[in-house]
This record gives sequence, structure tokens and C-alpha cells, in this order.
Amino acid sequence: MRHDAHYVDELESRRPSLASAGPASALAFPTSIPVTFALRDMSQELEGVASCFNLVSTKARPLRERMGLSLARVGVERNMRAFQALRMLLEDPPPEPVQTSLTAIIEQTIKSFDEELRLTSLRIALDLPDTTIRVTGDVRMLSLALQACVGTLVSLVEASNAADVIHVVARVVDGTVSCEMRQDAYRLSADQFSRLTDLEWSDRPGGIPAGIGLAAAARIAQAHGGGLDARRTDGGGCMLMFTMRT
Repeated sequence: MRHDAHYVDELESRRPSLASAGPASALAFPTSIPVTFALRDMSQELEGVASCFNLVSTKARPLRERMGLSLARVGVERNMRAFQALRMLLEDPPPEPVQTSLTAIIEQTIKSFDEELRLTSLRIALDLPDTTIRVTGDVRMLSLALQACVGTLVSLVEASNAADVIHVVARVVDGTVSCEMRQDAYRLSADQFSRLTDLEWSDRPGGIPAGIGLAAAARIAQAHGGGLDARRTDGGGCMLMFTMRT
């Protein structure tokens, strides 16, 4: 994420086009993790956080101070998600399943992006069933997986310099939960889409930590009897589908 005071002012509005195209394909990630590259990107994010305090120190300009604090918080939250995903991949812990509400986990995931949404003029449209989705799963892992997926789409929309909507839709069919997350602001080329699982794709929106997050999400989905699929939308955007057994 860019760390400058004029970032929000540069965003332009664009009407979303969210029709989907073609079947989804399961994301298969390599087993080797580019730890050094991931830590490099995380260090750069922390450098951006440090630069935000130049805005905070401007006491005579409270708006710049508030923006500096917001940018710093977002940078820290992104780094925490990246660190947790990296740790999950390296340690590969078994799930600790409990009966829980996936509805609440999804809602809390969306809420965790409130600060970032305010900075980017981005909106998340949530569509959940009327009844609570109950699952048996590891709450911490499921939260991390959904945050990684939403975070990837947020990074894509930010890279488009457009104010757009990310749609999140969850459904339960025959004992399988599907959570579809999609954006159409950032147009991925066929080559870019094919590199979603390339953990060394350094110039992807969100950097290498975004790929690490998706790899962690895929592993978490598999540990819960499901998977992580992706497809391009008709508009050239990206849809991620997280599935698991109830």
C-alpha cells in the first residue's frame, strides 16, 4: 500500500462489472516458501509504516496526523497477516477444530479491513444466508484464510487506482460451505492470472506476502476438507472461491 498523504485523493470511481467467465480452477502452490523474499517485502512495508510518523509529527495539521496514524495501522495489520501466513506455512500446524459460526468469522474478517476501506474508498458488499452458517473448524486458521483472500482482492483494487466494490457471497449446499470473493476493477492478463500461485512473483499487487497469504489460505481450506479455487471474471477481474466441509 502506498504511504503518502494524497493517496485517497488520487482514486477514481469506476462502475464494477462482476459477471464471471469460465470454470474455476483449484490453486496448487509449490511446497518451497521464498522466506527471504517474503521478509524483504515485509521489511519494506515496515519502512512505509515508519515514514507515516512524519505525518503524525505534523501537529499543526490534524488531518495529516490522522491519515498518518491510519496508514501506519494498515501497514502493521498487513504485516501481521503476512507474518501469520508465513508462520502457518512453515510450521504447518494441525487444525484445532471447534463448533463455531463461520458467519461471525466472515463478518469479523470484513470488519478488520475497516481502516483500509476508509483510506481507499473501497467497499465490501456482503451477502450471507439468513441463517447462521455453523461449521467445525479452527477459528484462527479460518480467519487467517479469509483475511488473506480479501486482502489479495483489496490489493488488486488498490493497484487499479479505482474506487470499487468487492463482493463476498457465502452459501451452504449439501454440507459444503462456499465463500466467493470477487473484484473486477483490476484487469489481470492471462499471464498474470497464471502466476497467482507463483510465490516468487515479486511485482504482483500486494507483493510476495499476498502470494504467501493465498498459499496459506489454500492449505487451510484443504485441512478443512475443501480447497481454494480461482477464475477470471468476464471483465478480466479475479474471483476466489474458498470451500470447506461444515
